[in-house]
Amino acid sequence: MTGGIPGLGKSTWIKNHLSTFSGRTKIISRDEIRFSLLKDNEDYFSKEKEVWTEFIKQIKKSLKENDNTIIDATHLNERSRAKVLRAIGADLKNVEINIIFFVGSSDLAIARNKNRTGRSLVPESTIKNMATQVSIPDFNEGFTNIYIIKAENNQIIKRIGE
Repeated sequence: MTGGIPGLGKSTWIKNHLSTFSGRTKIISRDEIRFSLLKDNEDYFSKEKEVWTEFIKQIKKSLKENDNTIIDATHLNERSRAKVLRAIGADLKNVEINIIFFVGSSDLAIARNKNRTGRSLVPESTIKNMATQVSIPDFNEGFTNIYIIKAENNQIIKRIGE
């Protein structure tokens, strides 16, 4: 599972480090699912129920078929992370649950976001608002390992649980 505000490099980091995962690895991106379901004129959140259903469906399928499943979304706080883990439920038995959480300033996220185009461009006000909702993951949430990545240089600044 990844976490952090938009623009800190979660998806890019995962794609650049995919070869470090052993075995079959599948990335389930909530944004990719959303963009595949929306038509050009539809609001970003207009199909959120369908996006959520497909997101959980793909995660459950991947957990059965692959050695690693990477759940790529913002997962900003305990409540949002718990919602995903609850929805997956029984499919998490005997599964190692790791989170790669990105920390960085909203200024950095906004600067990087300016390189995005189309629907992937996040409004600056949304990034600032999301930055106020961040809580660092904790083992009480059910994680096996927690990796904290400093977005400025993509360095792991904290690795716990190994």
